Amino acid sequence: MFSEFRLKMLNREASSTKNKSSTIIEHLNLKNGMVVADIGSGGGYFACKFAKKVGKEGQVYAIDVNQKSLDYIVRNLEKERINNVKTILAQPQGIDLPEKVDLFFLRNVFHHLFEPVKYFKSIGKFLEDKGKIAIIDYQKKKFSFTGLFGHYTPINILLDVLDSAGFYPLEKEDFLQDQLFVIFAKKGIKKNAHKNN
Repeated sequence: MFSEFRLKMLNREASSTKNKSSTIIEHLNLKNGMVVADIGSGGGYFACKFAKKVGKEGQVYAIDVNQKSLDYIVRNLEKERINNVKTILAQPQGIDLPEKVDLFFLRNVFHHLFEPVKYFKSIGKFLEDKGKIAIIDYQKKKFSFTGLFGHYTPINILLDVLDSAGFYPLEKEDFLQDQLFVIFAKKGIKKNAHKNN
């Protein structure tokens, strides 16, 4: 399933104009020196883009449960001479990071999580107080692969899970045609605190 061809296709899909990757990155408001964790990196398309945005002073963690994905990402990083991305092999129950991050990014990952409340509580300890969690996932669409095989997330489920894990919706974006895009922040951290982040 995770052959080099499949990973190339994942990157091609992520970069297609229909999926508006540039607009997604723009809305994440990444700055020089930030630390970003890309959970479910796949072929590494976004991890590489994030690395350029956070600059040499920043750090990106490309995280995936599949070692072949991480090996593929490492080869691409070497080709592009990107030095501020580290790969981390995740376990299904969670991840372990060497430092706190400013942003967790999960694209088309949420619907794969077995115990999402527990998962987000566990990664929350690695999130800076003013940090954010950006989640993109498919919305239910009849007569589609995502709809037929359950590869989607209803917005009410997403909001309930993150609320139970200690997060609130900071921003909801609606520019993606078939996907939801919500950015969450820790409860108790006011919206104004994020403006200069």
